[in-house]
Amino acid sequence: MNKQFLALLAFLIVFAFAGKASNNDSIANRVFTLIYDQNLQAAETALKEGTTELNDFYNLYLNLDLHWWKYRTTYSKENSQKLDELIEKSILSETNSYEKKMRQIMVKSYQLRYEKKKFNIFGMLSARSAIRDLISEIENEDPPFSGNEQKLFETFVIMYQYIENINFFANERKSAEREKKLKRMEKFTLEDNVILNTVAHFFLARMNQKIEGNPETGLQHFKILTRQFPTNKTFAEYQKECEEKI
Repeated sequence: MNKQFLALLAFLIVFAFAGKASNNDSIANRVFTLIYDQNLQAAETALKEGTTELNDFYNLYLNLDLHWWKYRTTYSKENSQKLDELIEKSILSETNSYEKKMRQIMVKSYQLRYEKKKFNIFGMLSARSAIRDLISEIENEDPPFSGNEQKLFETFVIMYQYIENINFFANERKSAEREKKLKRMEKFTLEDNVILNTVAHFFLARMNQKIEGNPETGLQHFKILTRQFPTNKTFAEYQKECEEKI
């Protein structure tokens, strides 16, 4: 009797966590899709409405991504200030767990993009150094998450490590390391999760377009993105750039 009760209890716990994870993915995918449709006001509303249903990971990620795209599509002073404030608010004073380091890597990744857009060399170097140190700290740790969250976090690590191997005088080893990162991202394009496959396609499109000198490959990824998000003007502009290089 006790064994049956324990088995039932274990099943209910697993079922409850599975339901929560599914709900996280569902709401996160909806908000993400609105962001990449560049329907940013609707995305902000949906995120506010779903905040209590989302876990901390998705709340942070989607907030950063939303504010990044609001800034990226307008470059307005107001949106720049809001992104700056969100980044500052999200920076942790201490990172004594894998999860906190994971969150900090995400925040610093957006900070790196932001500082790059502002041509702030000192800010870029500082963010880049912080990411490198945090990745080094978690290399031998077991991640507390699995599934889509861990894979999405992995994309941030891959993007950073790829960038670290960009060199105008790239040797064979650095080129091989970049190739490994590209192949890992290619696997994420096969995922059913809309966030994962979109992030992977966008990364592969831009890196093939800008770094690897393969505009044909980049174009194939952009065609997938523009079919999936036909109202995204950024994707359409990048696709046109690729077509002009071929």
